[in-house]
Amino acid sequence: MLKQNNPMEEAAYGLTFDFDYEEDIEAFPELLDFLKKYDIRAGLAVIGKFVEKYPDIHKRAVDEGHEIINHSYTHPDNPHWAPNKFFNKLTYAEQKEEIEKAHEVYSKILGVESIGFRTPHYGNLHTESVYPILAEMGYKYSSSTAACGYKGFGAPSAHSHGIIEIPTGCSLHFPLAIFDSWNMLRKNKPFLGDDELFVKEFLETIEIISQHGLFLTHYFDPYDVVKNNKMDRMLNGLKSVKTVLYRDIL
Repeated sequence: MLKQNNPMEEAAYGLTFDFDYEEDIEAFPELLDFLKKYDIRAGLAVIGKFVEKYPDIHKRAVDEGHEIINHSYTHPDNPHWAPNKFFNKLTYAEQKEEIEKAHEVYSKILGVESIGFRTPHYGNLHTESVYPILAEMGYKYSSSTAACGYKGFGAPSAHSHGIIEIPTGCSLHFPLAIFDSWNMLRKNKPFLGDDELFVKEFLETIEIISQHGLFLTHYFDPYDVVKNNKMDRMLNGLKSVKTVLYRDIL
């Protein structure tokens, strides 16, 4: 959680989602319905292959004002297209091709020129080699690191080659972990493992950033958060803060 330069500024929150699997695409329409209900725009890290396969739902997202974040063309280490590959093990040329092909798909199908990137499965699979690639393509930011392991206590900051890195954040009671649906709910031995505790942790965290004028951002997997009405309650809790897109905070 980042204290803003001007303590009189209102709290701000960046909400993003990663669409890594078919089940996330299945949850896409319901997620967009919830976001529309609360008039909230979000960053959507989408895969080029999924945009080709499901153009209509992605076009709807763009039409409703959401930001498209480049999440590579095939998402290496993904069971659908590249199950035996890892992004950080690709050659520089292969990484560049993954990013460029996705960018071309967004432009051709969605009419969008993305300016931000998120490494597939980011964290330990993220690699410094993406920054010169992004700079060459005219990108402005990456959001591929965790605040708990990044310089500057997770503040968005200039990284290299003129690219801003926007780390995803923690939560009130788990300051040294990524607060996302995978770590909190779905992995083996999750930190919380309970939907009610997950929503409670999210709402208490939002309350803190609202009270103290902080900036925070998270990412979630759509499939996880639309289940059991979690998304509706989480979005309702965002009424106390200003929601922002990454492209707007640069």
